[in-house]
Amino acid sequence: MENTQKTGPVGEEELFLDSSTEKWIDHDEGVLFSRYAAIIRRLRAPDGCPWDREQTLQSLRRFIVEESFEVLAAINDAVAQEEPPESLNPVAEELGDVLLVVMLLADALHRQGGPSFRDILRENGEKLLRRHPHVFASGDARDATQVIRAWNKIKVEEEKKSPCALEVSPGLPPLERAQEIQKKAASAGFDWDDPLPVMEKLREEIQELEEALVRADREKMPLRDNPAIESEVGDLLFSVVNLARKTSTDPSVALAGTNERFLARFSWIKERLARDNRAMEDCDLASLDLLWEEAKKALHSRDL
Repeated sequence: MENTQKTGPVGEEELFLDSSTEKWIDHDEGVLFSRYAAIIRRLRAPDGCPWDREQTLQSLRRFIVEESFEVLAAINDAVAQEEPPESLNPVAEELGDVLLVVMLLADALHRQGGPSFRDILRENGEKLLRRHPHVFASGDARDATQVIRAWNKIKVEEEKKSPCALEVSPGLPPLERAQEIQKKAASAGFDWDDPLPVMEKLREEIQELEEALVRADREKMPLRDNPAIESEVGDLLFSVVNLARKTSTDPSVALAGTNERFLARFSWIKERLARDNRAMEDCDLASLDLLWEEAKKALHSRDL
């Protein structure tokens, strides 16, 4: 989006900013996208929406993360329902929210002196053309693995960096960054052949964590802010992510599913105790463990 000092809809944007619902019907993507961009510009104009106008790259950071995870949650719900058409509507709605934040970020980027949205579209389009020679030029790729290898090779050539360098965005959340690090290491040949050695590594990391815990207890060291324990927990998590990769499992999706199962079982236990006029605080761990197993059985038919 181009930076604008206009204080209201004028000229060609009058068509796009007409609030009539029919303006959104029977237009191709280009017209609809232009109208959407015009709405964003209007919201960010000096006499636009106070909230939208105040947003910056810094303030929008948390929204892009939140909206992305809401898309993931909607996709998980759709998959759980085996993707009937009506279950996909929330996915579309959440994607729209992500698009809004992306457009606000692009406008904020330009207003803070960075490239315009047109620059972003042009540069990204050109990058897609360059990195898909098997589609747009004379290159060849017979499967997705070859496509990824060719993409990484072209990227290295473009950035003039060593093929062994593991350049991974520092802005990714730690779990996703661990995934990317491991994928890039594997593409460079640094990988196990199957999941079994990863399981052995996982057991090794658990043992090292146990040793760190025993040492902390023996030396009367606090567990909190303990560098050795923090390091071993990190190694353990990294190995779990690697095991997920080797079993073609997305760890974020797997963890999200586990979160939902835990919440459902926890709620079941609280409701069960409430029916018996009991509180969770009144139960010992053995009783709660039995209730947990009951909750698992009761919710098994719902895959929770």
